[in-house]
Amino acid sequence: MSKKLTKEFTMKRGLLMTLVGGLFLMSAQFVNAQGIPGTLVQQTPTRLDSATQSASSATSAATLTLTPNGGEYVYIYAVDVANCAGASNVSAAAPTSITTTNISGSLSFTLGSGTTAGQCTQFEAIAYPTGLKSQTSGVATTFVLPTFATNQTVRLNVIWRSAP
Repeated sequence: MSKKLTKEFTMKRGLLMTLVGGLFLMSAQFVNAQGIPGTLVQQTPTRLDSATQSASSATSAATLTLTPNGGEYVYIYAVDVANCAGASNVSAAAPTSITTTNISGSLSFTLGSGTTAGQCTQFEAIAYPTGLKSQTSGVATTFVLPTFATNQTVRLNVIWRSAP
């Protein structure tokens, strides 16, 4: 190749590399302007905000206690309450409530006792996608079940975790 062709080839190659580099930088700026995060190169092994504990009770006049790790809060992600009758009808009595401690606003669930034999009614199913945080760190959160009417069972399920 002649010197003239070599010089022309080198200039074109340099121009092409500059153009490609510029396009690359422009595409990177476009991605950043769109707020699109970088691509993960590995999967996250666990979600740090996932619920890790569950507690359940169907005992009359019982207390369900959620005890956090030292200095941490209780985060509640779901509460499920079912009101059921045994083999006989539940004779109607005054409504009763499941009460709580260490939750701001004194969360409670009020339910009646009159239920047909052998049936359960889903009373509450509440999800807290980002977690309902307890009021004070390092202190247990409780759910206090009422005294059930004759032949009545109330099932309480709580999904939660302990975290700072």
